[in-house]
Amino acid sequence: MKKVLLIANANSVWTKEYVKNIHYKFNNKVYITDYYGLNDDEKQFYKNLNVEIIDLFTDIKLFKFIKYFVEFKKFAKEHRDEIDIVDIQSPPHSIQTYLIHKTIKKLNAKSIITFWGSDILRINSRDAKSMQKLIKQATWINIGTDHMFEVFKKYYDDSYNDKCTFVEFGSPALSYIKDCPLTKTECKKIFGLNSEKITVAVGYNGGKAQQHLLAIQALSELKDDLKNKIQLMLHVGYNTNSEYNKEIEAALQKSNFDYVMLKEMLNLEEIAKLRLATDIFVHAQTTDGLSGSIREAVYSGAILLNPEWLKYDKFDNDGVEYIKYADFQQLPSKITDVLEGNISIDKCKNKEILDNEYSWKSVEHKWKRMFDD
Repeated sequence: MKKVLLIANANSVWTKEYVKNIHYKFNNKVYITDYYGLNDDEKQFYKNLNVEIIDLFTDIKLFKFIKYFVEFKKFAKEHRDEIDIVDIQSPPHSIQTYLIHKTIKKLNAKSIITFWGSDILRINSRDAKSMQKLIKQATWINIGTDHMFEVFKKYYDDSYNDKCTFVEFGSPALSYIKDCPLTKTECKKIFGLNSEKITVAVGYNGGKAQQHLLAIQALSELKDDLKNKIQLMLHVGYNTNSEYNKEIEAALQKSNFDYVMLKEMLNLEEIAKLRLATDIFVHAQTTDGLSGSIREAVYSGAILLNPEWLKYDKFDNDGVEYIKYADFQQLPSKITDVLEGNISIDKCKNKEILDNEYSWKSVEHKWKRMFDD
């Protein structure tokens, strides 16, 4: 058993699944930071896992740093030489890094930094400089993919290569997809999708980085007979705003596609059913570190169309089959090839690879080795 200070977004489903499938399974004693305020269900979730919550939440912006300073100092004083690991998930690149750095020193603990996909892809030189002390101090720097590692080295050269490791998260919804007893038709019905049409998902959240508008515009170039076979599905329940939603809806109406736009938040069981309802998944995000949503889509049997500007080296190395497109102009021809049967994807092979490489069970030994070393 390890005693762990987990510095993370306690509200995130990724954090919850990580704590449940890794730390709890290894019987680690966890103290977790709560920056945004947990609801009663979330507090009970962590209580059931014997996790103690460090309350850092305040809605008064002026007091945030003061509260962080007081609570981190208090924790370090009370737990000096007791904490084995400071586990930093998606490291901040703000003044908070100073507090975390000082806390690690006072606790006399080793530290592990894990980058979450796109966070390393979106930093700039200033962000990298602000993280320098944490990076230098870390025992392990956990980076998900070869592409992310190349971006990391752009800012830090080869100075920390000996600390870098590649331990992945398991995809949260895979087990829910595997255990779902419903058919594709039944899953489509839940979300108001037409079971007689091919469900084409565009993106997996409502953020502008998903580039919905460009993707919809490109798909609009399909021939009418093929468009009539398709129903577009956009889930925009996360990372969105009402004005951008209006732009998306206007583009959908102009496209003359049949479509369903889902605006609600979904739990993991519902996400699993949504993935199973999907036939084709069009991904067009500007940056992505091989998100769980993409893994879930492929695992559920959807055919993935992924842009070449997103480097999925691990998918390629593992032999996952999917379709690449160079730019939006290529999307219509790629979709046409799929619909006319000119491209074959081995969905059973993809599912087997995802089971073996991307489930929590498949990666747990890697986390334990990092904790123990």
